[in-house]
Amino acid sequence: MASKRIPAGQTFIQAGQALECFWYITEGSMQAQFPGGFITLERGDIVGICDFNKQAHSLSYQAVTDCMIIPYGSPAVLIRTKFFEEHIDNRTRFAVTMNRFVRKTLEKYAVTWRSCKQLYDFLSSSYTSYQKLCEELHIVIKSLPGIESLEPMDSDLTPAMWQTSYYAGLHNILLNKTAAPVLQENQFVPGYLYHAMGDIHALLQKFQSVFDYAKEISYLLLNEDRLDLFDLFTGIYFRIGMQHPKSSAISLAIETICSHVEKQPGIPPHLAEGRLQEYHSQIENMKKLMDNPAMSDIQADFQKDYSLPGKLAGSVDIILEYADCAPDVTSAVKNALASYKQLPDKNATTPEVMKLRQTLTKYFYQIYTAAFQVSLADENIPPVLKMFFNFGYMDADLCGMDNACYLYQNVQHYSGSEEHGIYTTHEWLKAVYEGKKEPSINELDVDYEKHVQSLKTEGSINAETAKQMLADRAQKVLFELENMFPRASKITSGKPAVFCPILSEHEFIRQPEDALLYPDLIVKVLESIREADYTVFARKNLTMLSQKENIHDFFNVEIMPDIILMPVIGMRGAMWQEIVGRSRMTAARMMLPIFQLEDLQKVMIRMIGEYRWEMCKRVQGARWNDVTEPSLTSLYYDFLQFYRKNPELSTDTKEKIKTGLQKCKNNFKEYFLNDYATYILFESKGSPHLTKNARAILFSQCPLSAPIRKTLSSNPIYQELLEAHSRSVAERCKKLDNLSKKLIAKQEKVPEVLDQEIAFTKR
Repeated sequence: MASKRIPAGQTFIQAGQALECFWYITEGSMQAQFPGGFITLERGDIVGICDFNKQAHSLSYQAVTDCMIIPYGSPAVLIRTKFFEEHIDNRTRFAVTMNRFVRKTLEKYAVTWRSCKQLYDFLSSSYTSYQKLCEELHIVIKSLPGIESLEPMDSDLTPAMWQTSYYAGLHNILLNKTAAPVLQENQFVPGYLYHAMGDIHALLQKFQSVFDYAKEISYLLLNEDRLDLFDLFTGIYFRIGMQHPKSSAISLAIETICSHVEKQPGIPPHLAEGRLQEYHSQIENMKKLMDNPAMSDIQADFQKDYSLPGKLAGSVDIILEYADCAPDVTSAVKNALASYKQLPDKNATTPEVMKLRQTLTKYFYQIYTAAFQVSLADENIPPVLKMFFNFGYMDADLCGMDNACYLYQNVQHYSGSEEHGIYTTHEWLKAVYEGKKEPSINELDVDYEKHVQSLKTEGSINAETAKQMLADRAQKVLFELENMFPRASKITSGKPAVFCPILSEHEFIRQPEDALLYPDLIVKVLESIREADYTVFARKNLTMLSQKENIHDFFNVEIMPDIILMPVIGMRGAMWQEIVGRSRMTAARMMLPIFQLEDLQKVMIRMIGEYRWEMCKRVQGARWNDVTEPSLTSLYYDFLQFYRKNPELSTDTKEKIKTGLQKCKNNFKEYFLNDYATYILFESKGSPHLTKNARAILFSQCPLSAPIRKTLSSNPIYQELLEAHSRSVAERCKKLDNLSKKLIAKQEKVPEVLDQEIAFTKR
C-alpha cells in the first residue's frame, strides 16, 4: 500500500473497523478519539498500535491538520515476516511509540479524573450554599432532583500514580543505549506491546466509567429541563435584582457554574450556549431597565395585571361554594388548609404531618367530585374552578401569588387535544360521562362492567339494578373519580409517600411556565419516538380482502393511545392499561402529570416501553414467556433467565447483565425498560450501548424505521441485523404482492388497504 494524505477534519478510521494495517504518521497530527476524550498523535506515532493484538480498532482517528501516513501492515503480518526479529530499529520504534501512547493516555486520564472530582465537590458545596442563601433571603428552597443520591466516584477509578512513574521510567530506559541488549531479545518487544496494550484498554474502560459518571452528575449542573444548579442561582439573582447586597456573590457563583459547564463534554454545546446566551441577554435587559427607570415602570405596568390578586383572593371559598359543600366540611377544609400552609416542611414524614396530608387528600377528592357534577351543567365555568379542575389549585398563598397569576392568565385557553387523544382530567371525566369513553380499570385491573357483575354476584345488587348501573353515566364517572383519578394522581406525582393533590409552591422546582405540559409538546415527543420505533402502536387485525373468494390476512392497524393529564406536579408517567374491555383494537391509556418536572422524552419512552411489554403479554397470553413462540417478552425472558449458560456471551458481558439485573432487583420487565430507553435514545442514533443479544431482540421485535436503518447501514455492528430485517420485509412484501396478483387473477378489485400494508411494511 502507498502512503496517504488525510485532509484536516477527515475521520480516517471509525471505531469498530477491522484492523488490517498500522499507519505511521510522517507529517501532521491526528486525534485518537474514545468515549470521554481523545489524545493527540503526532509525527512518529503509529495509528492503531493500542489494538496490537485485536481484530478491530477500538478508537476512532480524525486528522487535526493535514496528515501524511505510511502503511506498516497488520500485527500478524509483522510477526510472520520477522519484522521484530531481524530489525532492532523496528523494535525500538514500536516500543517507544507504544510507551508514548500509554503515557499520553495516563496523563489525559489523570486530568479527566481530576476535573470530574472537582465537579463533584463543586456540586455538593454549591447546593449547600444555595440553601443558605435561600434561608438568608427568606426564599422557598427548591429541591435539586438527584442531589440527594449524588455519590463520589468509585475509588477504583483513582489514577494509579505508580503506573505513570513506571511508564516514564521505561521511556528513559528504552531511549538509553544501555537498553540495546534488552531490545535484542526478540520476545521482549512483542511481550511489552501486549502488556502495554492491556493497560491501555483497562484505562479506556475507566475513561468510559468516568465519562458516564461525569455525564450523570453534570445533569445537575445544567440540563434541558432547567432542573439544575444554574437555574436555582439565576432564579435567585433575577428575583432579588442587581442592587441587592448579595447580588455580587450570587453573580460570581453563576459565573463559576458557567466555567464548569464549558468543561463538561456530557453537556451538549448548543444547550450550554443557548442557556448562557439567554442569561447574559437577561442581564443586559436588567441593566437597561436600571439605566432608564421610566422604561422599567412602563414595562411593569404592561406586564402585570394588578387586578389578578383580587380575583384570586378567597379562592378556596369560591371553590367550596361552587361545590356546595356543607358548613362542617367547609370549616374542616379551611382549618386543615391553614395548618398545612403554616408547615415549615410540607414533605415531613412525622405522624402529624402525614395525617394532615391524608385529611386534605380525602377532602380534595370529595370536593372535586362535587364540583365536577356541578360543572356538567355549567357552560361558563369560572377561571378559579378551571384552575382547580386542571391544576389542583385551591389557594393563591399556598400556590404562590406569582404562580397563581400565571395560571389564571393561561387557564382560559388551556385545553387538551381530542384529535390527538390528549385530555385534561376534566375533559376526560366529561368524555366518560357523555359515553365517549368507558371508565378505566381500577387498581385490581377490574373494569366497570366486571365491577358491576361482581356486585351482582356478591348479592349487593340484583339483576335489575346491575342493568341500570351499566347504563348509568353518573355511576360510570363516579367509578372513574373514585378509582383511576386518585391513584393515577399519586403515581404520576412520583412522590407517593408525601403526596398531597393540592397545588403548592414548594413542589415547583421548575417555574410553572417551564413545567406546564401542552399537547403540541406531547405530540412532538410521541412522534419522535414513533419515528424510531415505527411499529410501536401497530396491532394485527384480520382484514378481509375479498369476501367472495375468502381472501384475507392479518394487517397492521395503528391505534394511538389516550393520554390523560393529571392535575399534579410530578415526574412520572403511568401506563394505565393497554386495551379497554376485551377488544385488542382499542386505545391504550396513559397518564402524565400536567406539570412535568422530568425530561418528558425519557418519561414517555419508559411509559411506551411498558406499553410494549404489556401489550406483548396480552397478545401472547399464557405463552408470554415461552421461547418456542418468539416474542418480545419470551425472547427477553429466555435471554435473562439463561444468560449465565450462554456460550456466546463474554465474561464481561455476563457481569454487565448481572449488574443490570441487580439494579432492577431481578425484575425482567424493569431490565427491558432500561434497554428500551437505551435503544431509542442511543442505538437508534448509531451509538452502540446494548449487549449484542439485547440489540438483536429489540431490532427484531421493535424494528427501527427506514431512515434510521439507512443511517445505520454503514455501521458494521448493525449489518447482520439490517440484512435479517431486509429479508423479513422482502418475504412479507412478496406475500402481499402474491395476494394482489391473486385478487387480480380472480378479477377482484385490489383494496387500498393492501397498498397501505405494503407501505407500512417498508416504513
